[in-house]
Amino acid sequence: MRRIRPVIGVILALAFLTICFTPPSRILLSLPAYQRMVVGESNQLDFDLPSQLSSKIDLQVTRPSESVFVTSQDPPVVVNRDGNRYEIMALRPGKVNVQLKLLGYIPIKSMAIESLPTRRVVPGGHSIGVLLQSRGIMVVGFAPVTDKEGNKVYPARDKGMEIGDLVYRVDGKMVSGENELARIIDDKKGESVSLSIKRRDKFINVPVQPVPCGETGRYRIGLYVRDGIVGVGTLTFWDPNTNEYAALGHIIVDADTRQGIEVLQGKIVSASIQTIKRGKPGQPGEKIGVFNGNGQIEGNINKNTFNGIYGKTGPEINNPISPYTMEIGYAHQVREGEAEIYTVVNGEDIEKFNIMIEKVYPERNNGKGMIIKVTDPRLLNLSGGIVQGMSGSPIIQDSKIIGAVTHVFLNDPQRGYGIFMDSMLSEMTDYNTMPKKVSTN
Repeated sequence: MRRIRPVIGVILALAFLTICFTPPSRILLSLPAYQRMVVGESNQLDFDLPSQLSSKIDLQVTRPSESVFVTSQDPPVVVNRDGNRYEIMALRPGKVNVQLKLLGYIPIKSMAIESLPTRRVVPGGHSIGVLLQSRGIMVVGFAPVTDKEGNKVYPARDKGMEIGDLVYRVDGKMVSGENELARIIDDKKGESVSLSIKRRDKFINVPVQPVPCGETGRYRIGLYVRDGIVGVGTLTFWDPNTNEYAALGHIIVDADTRQGIEVLQGKIVSASIQTIKRGKPGQPGEKIGVFNGNGQIEGNINKNTFNGIYGKTGPEINNPISPYTMEIGYAHQVREGEAEIYTVVNGEDIEKFNIMIEKVYPERNNGKGMIIKVTDPRLLNLSGGIVQGMSGSPIIQDSKIIGAVTHVFLNDPQRGYGIFMDSMLSEMTDYNTMPKKVSTN
């Protein structure tokens, strides 16, 4: 028996090497360690192996998910075999490992598969007004204070204040707006004040001595500050199960500091597009609109993230050009080729425009997963391509909402980036465990 074991080991090793060097096996061994599928989807694996090896290899499901949607007897993914062909089918939401095994117990390749539920949302395209108040008052510049002797001084800067600092408190009292900050400092009549600020991820206190300004007659510390922003963007989608929405597809940053704004409070309302400033190479265009407080859309803003802004709306939102909810398409389902965007170019009317998805990078989650090009002649004539205010416009392909417009190429306004729905959904209520309402759509 001891003599036979080494021989068996050599035979198994040679068989394993033989398998590894066949072209089909190399393809299998190069499969990703992680893959997503949507319930109802199936993947075909066809390996043209010699019959003597094919009988020694099997693809098996291991470690079934413990998702609340799935029982231990009913795994979310099953593998069906027909000769050298394997079909992996997603049946239920959950996660499993699929392993290629030799002789039923020697693992060769393992792949984690996540089976995602099908989801439906109301596609956006609506033009929205965004009103965002920051948590803390952001320092965006330094203003010289002319003292009684006519000298220009910078009290706050000289004490170490930096552009991008967020002022939260003055002498321990919370301040929420630039006017309130100016009033508190002037009321001190020259007494030193302690500013509690957030600098990146640290909180520090900075003592500053206000100086009487010879030009205004008020006490000042020499800061330009901003406590919020106002702008126009585009709604990406609305979830009728939760009343949650997502918009923009990218973070709102301060125009001067280029830092993301931490939300204190904010809201979105309907907006009407009055005109469009055409984009040119080196000069991005923009939508110019006015807010409509009596429009269809009204909601709050509770998150400003790298994947967009989020919150909840009060009234139900509908899309006239898409009367039913639309299925979500995930990154692995996006392909190069023709697609559409929904956006507003005049008033509040949502329209469809043709685009081309030129490149797809399914592994990216930085808001630049797709390179898109506007091909619609009418949109090119109106805007020159992608313009500011178009961020968040949903991208539709194969009757699924797959992402949103996020950025324009500065040197080529016809082209830009798009974000995947995967990234936008990651900021919302857990889509794998969230209970669903029954819908007739």
